[in-house]
Amino acid sequence: MRAEARSLAAGDPRLLAEVAEAEAEAERGVLGSGPSSIRQTVPAGATWALPISRSSHTAATIAVRRIGAAPVALTIVDATGRQLCTDNSGSALLTCRIAAGGGPLVARVANRGADATDVLLLMN
Repeated sequence: MRAEARSLAAGDPRLLAEVAEAEAEAERGVLGSGPSSIRQTVPAGATWALPISRSSHTAATIAVRRIGAAPVALTIVDATGRQLCTDNSGSALLTCRIAAGGGPLVARVANRGADATDVLLLMN
């Protein structure tokens, strides 16, 4: 769609700047090159893992909003499995901030409760 927008801009510098801004926004540390959030049901006692691509020049903030009563924990690891951050505070909103740097990450959300719960994972 952005390529089509560039074509339709027909050389208009203002429109081309808007297209460039949209492209830059798409390159920020989002989940792959698509959405910046995803909702998932995590069964009782299970762990959900989500691979994440990130921008090498921007710090990443990854948050999980618990939707339900079951306690969850958030852990972020790098491609080698090294733990970079964990939040197991039991809060309804768990947050990890990861310094700028290249390479993929994996977000792991563990449901420590006796019932399934939904979570919403967000990333800048």
